[in-house]
Order: sequence, then C-alpha cells, then structure tokens
Amino acid sequence: MRDYSAAFFALLAAYVKALFTPARGRHSAAARRRRSTRVRRYAPLPAPAEAGTPPTPKPAPVPVPAPRLAPPRESVPADEIALVRPYYVSHERDLDRVQAEATARLHAWMPKQPPPPGDLLAAPVEPRPGEFDELAALVRTWNDQRARRCGAVAA
Repeated sequence: MRDYSAAFFALLAAYVKALFTPARGRHSAAARRRRSTRVRRYAPLPAPAEAGTPPTPKPAPVPVPAPRLAPPRESVPADEIALVRPYYVSHERDLDRVQAEATARLHAWMPKQPPPPGDLLAAPVEPRPGEFDELAALVRTWNDQRARRCGAVAA
C-alpha cells in the first residue's frame, strides 16, 4: 500500500509543479513573442524636414501611351497551326497507345462466349446427386451421438 501512496503523491506533486510553472511553448501567451525571420524589418524613418523650408512639389508624371502590336502581315487558317507544343502531342499519343494496350489486355481476359443468363450468384435450384452426401452422413452421425448422450443422461 505504501508504494501506491508514494506513486500517488509523486503524480500529485508533478501536477502541482506543472500548475505553478510558467507556460512554455509556441502558443503560450506568457512568453515573449519573437518575430519571424522571414518578416521584413521596418524601414527606418526618414529624417525630419526642417521647419523653415517648405517641401518642393514633385512634377506630375507624363502619361505614356501603351505600346500597340502591329497587325499581322497575313492571316493563316487555324487548321494548319499546331496549337500545342509538340511534346504535348506526343504525350497524348503515348496516352492513347497505353490506353489501347490496356483495353486489349482487358479483352484478352474476358471470356469469348457470353455468360449464361440469370443470377450467377444465386444458389443452384436443385442439388446435384451426391453433392451433399458426405455432409448428410456426418449430420446423421452427430444427431445419433447426441441422442445416445441425451438418452444415457436421462436414464
């Protein structure tokens, strides 16, 4: 009994110690938060301007028109232009080839003759002769043994 009470007091002491120690860890509010090193530091404040000189206004920027593309020299029908990169076209051809091979493998596994009509998972309607003869003989033997045991106990 002494070992159990010592273990209980040790556990109780650990809980009390954890209750009065300051929180540590990432989400504790008591700990001082550190800045992430990935966050940029603030830029230094500019030097204060002298009170006697007014700030000089900057000139307004001159708007520059956006550059325009020249019109095409000739029109080309879209049917003659490959709209995708050549490696993408070859990738699609590879996908088609792999799909065709997989379909051929699937058809090779499928039976050549159609499956018989009806429910394939249902039990057979009439048992074939001799199918359950061994099981029936075992059940009869067990029933005979049970009847002899029950008759011997009752008599």
